Amino acid sequence: MDTSVLENTLKKILFKEEFEIYVFNVFEDKIKKYDISDGSFKVIDDNNTLTNYLEDAKNKIQQEYLSGFMNLVSIPKLKEEKKNGNNILNYKYQTLNFKWYEMSSTLIEEDGVECIFCVKKPLNENTSTKESNDSKYNGLISRLADSIIKINNVFTLDDKKTNIKNVEEYISSVFNNLTSPYPELKKSLNQKVANVSGRKDDVLLIVDDDMLTRNMIKKIFNEEYKIVMATNGKEAIDYLNENSNKGISESSDNVLGIFLDLTMPVMDGFSVLEYLSKNNYLYRIPVIIISGDYEKETKARVYNYGVADMLEKPFDFEVVKHRISNFINLYKSSNSLSNLISDQSTELKELIDPFVKSYTYDYENNIKNVNKYIKLLAKKVMEDYPEYNLDDEKINKMADASMYYDIGFYSIPRTILSKKEKFEKDELDKIKNYPLFGVKMLDYILSLTSDELYKKYAQNIAKYYHENYNGTGYPNGIKEDEIPLEAQIASICINYNNLYKKYGNKAKDIIINKRSSMFDPKLIDSFCKVLDDLEK
Repeated sequence: MDTSVLENTLKKILFKEEFEIYVFNVFEDKIKKYDISDGSFKVIDDNNTLTNYLEDAKNKIQQEYLSGFMNLVSIPKLKEEKKNGNNILNYKYQTLNFKWYEMSSTLIEEDGVECIFCVKKPLNENTSTKESNDSKYNGLISRLADSIIKINNVFTLDDKKTNIKNVEEYISSVFNNLTSPYPELKKSLNQKVANVSGRKDDVLLIVDDDMLTRNMIKKIFNEEYKIVMATNGKEAIDYLNENSNKGISESSDNVLGIFLDLTMPVMDGFSVLEYLSKNNYLYRIPVIIISGDYEKETKARVYNYGVADMLEKPFDFEVVKHRISNFINLYKSSNSLSNLISDQSTELKELIDPFVKSYTYDYENNIKNVNKYIKLLAKKVMEDYPEYNLDDEKINKMADASMYYDIGFYSIPRTILSKKEKFEKDELDKIKNYPLFGVKMLDYILSLTSDELYKKYAQNIAKYYHENYNGTGYPNGIKEDEIPLEAQIASICINYNNLYKKYGNKAKDIIINKRSSMFDPKLIDSFCKVLDDLEK
């Protein structure tokens, strides 16, 4: 590296002795930190990646300064500034512990690669106090204006189509976003919202048998939330059960987040996670694991439940507070917006419902037959091929989900289907793409269904049952094991049903002759074993 480039750049940038120097290689995700205290350039940290550095920065910088900070490490942004005559981009930002820094960036070339050269300097508190207050005030004005617009939009909705409870929760989430950087305002506002809504308090539930850990977390959040503590999993579940049985008029606590230890007496954290999963808490409330056990297997098991985060003891107070507040606001906004969207899509569903009823009426006998055929064939596949991990519950869901297999067929214009001459290319494309339209319809039809496996089966069958084992099918032309098992099983049963209506008992021979071309040979073997039952 040409040190003269660094020296010349330093002369333009540096005004103090206390600073840090970095070179960011965006393309190779590398970072170098330099020491020049003895007058020469020495790399003192060459192991970190730029990705890790930026992730760490995101957890330490105040939210309102993140966008400006990220511009400092953006090559396109620096090039844009250079075009405008600014070779050096300067930016002042504040961390979560309220310290101020100034960072300056410019583009350099290192070993033929375009890199970003940065100098980071701390600012003393006296010169940054006014800046801090002004920035905070301006941030509040901006957030307040945005919140007023959002709340006004809610009140202009048609009252007949809007659930007032959802509106209340949405407005609460807007308030939370407004006040997140202002704890003193947030506490006051939360109390007023609680009084209006009938809820007693916004609660953080801490579940840990270690008193020191409980008290540490309580200290972080005590000014903003009511803190409920449990020393084991059973106490936590008892509290949640008792609270969930209260109506809103009974001043029920509003649990916004759960801190959960894994290793506890009486009932451990995994048992609590199982309870939370079965009772749909994990979709609505961020659960943060606090544990010293960070083995790979433990992490994998925990994250499979869909927890929000895992924290390692001991804690960095400011980082924990910042991250958890973000999670709470994210979950609240997501929950409230989902409910509002559901309400506002009522009109769309009213249009779709007659479509679905018409489809199920036209296909009634086919749907019943295919359902029975899938159950018979899938059970034999389960016996013949344990590696597919089928069970009775999966088979029943697969059979029930098959009812929508041809839902997209109505998207094909009747003028095309009634043609007697050869189809044009664009007409063939419409026919081949109708499964994709069917999947889009299912997004609406099944939008309120919480059973993810049922949704997956329904969408895969509708989308892929026209795919062939040898890759000659449509809409995607996938082959063999690329085709989901449920779609392969459904394809055999749907085709058998259609052929049987036309050819009777000869249908089985046509299916068997399509072995290895349309259908998986293994599934055809199972099909042959249940032919007597199918024909009955």
